Amino acid sequence: MKFNYLSKSLLVLLVGLVGVKSADLSDCFSSRSTWYEAIQHGNCGYEQLTGKLGPGNLMIAAAATALYNGSYACGECYEIYGPGGTGTVMIVDQCPDPGWCDTPFPHLDLSPTAFNATISNGVGVAMTTIKKVSCDVTGNIKAYMKDAATTNTWFEFMVFNHRVGIASISVEDQKGTITPLPRRSYNYWTYNGNAASFPIIAHVYSIYGDQVDIYINSSKGAQLYDGVGQFADPITTFADDCVAPFPVDTDGYIYDNGLVKPLNYNHPNLGWSDWSNGVTVNWADSSTTGAESSSKVVASGNLAYNTGIQIGTDLPVPWAGKFSALEFYIKADSAFTGLVVEYNGGTVSQTPTLTTTWTKYTYDLTKDLGAPASLGKPATLKFRNNGSGAVKVYLDKIRLTPTSS
Repeated sequence: MKFNYLSKSLLVLLVGLVGVKSADLSDCFSSRSTWYEAIQHGNCGYEQLTGKLGPGNLMIAAAATALYNGSYACGECYEIYGPGGTGTVMIVDQCPDPGWCDTPFPHLDLSPTAFNATISNGVGVAMTTIKKVSCDVTGNIKAYMKDAATTNTWFEFMVFNHRVGIASISVEDQKGTITPLPRRSYNYWTYNGNAASFPIIAHVYSIYGDQVDIYINSSKGAQLYDGVGQFADPITTFADDCVAPFPVDTDGYIYDNGLVKPLNYNHPNLGWSDWSNGVTVNWADSSTTGAESSSKVVASGNLAYNTGIQIGTDLPVPWAGKFSALEFYIKADSAFTGLVVEYNGGTVSQTPTLTTTWTKYTYDLTKDLGAPASLGKPATLKFRNNGSGAVKVYLDKIRLTPTSS
């Protein structure tokens, strides 16, 4: 059989653009990111990331089980919108941590380089917004015959440096026999059958139906082969409008008929949580009328000396330019002057006068509270009893005042 080198893959080479801006391949969706250090020799088989098989940089991620999809995510790329910036990563590994990675929620374990570029190096976990994009690779698709005792009846190869995901691969030998290959969880495609007549063609099909051929001369292991072309960017209608998630309600509400989760999304890393010390807080106290007509419940707690209601969030809240003040309604079961309002790490505190009726207080975050640059963790908001006796405190409509208000 004489191979026809003017195949569809050559057309892809002629019309496909390499090194251009990535195409959007999905809508934006919520995800979560952590980071890890053992980034070399990941499950996708790329060995050293800056070596002959790797992407050539350290902007990489390990995908959780749901995204990894049995290695079908290997070599695909995602654009990450995080609280610290935007960046594109390639999937090179499977995230192994069952605590984060074996859940249906999309999760990416990032290299330190990628984490610092999109989030920051001061936290361990963050919520992000991501979308799948085409990879900004250079050159043709490539194949690597496994460094093993391969034969013409059993061999495995990996395909890499592709702009979009791979859907399937089949091999065609000189006799014209075409054999579909299974993809292993470690990202190699396996031939195990009758003796193949080399050289062979690996027909590589993208998830969008494009075909690129790779001509493989022999079953000898540890050999690198260049494909005849590159997948083209598909034409899609996805909008390039992702926004990095803000870890708290953008209207500033901390407590409003309960501790507030942004967009009512009940995720443990988002929104405000009870970090109180020595106090059991009733966050849904309906025994008293709220401060405003929209109040169905309020927060309350019995505060002994040096205990307090504390509110924090797992993710830092960079408030400068977004919020200007802290406002809240407060009352007590009796007149009290020993309550302190403060932030961990703050340089100033306030002592509001408590009565048995609701009173609204507004404190400037800079002048009145000396708030640190990031609130939430470890800079928790405290309503602390610094007086001589116990007191029951009620709180309602706790809010960071947006700068536009």
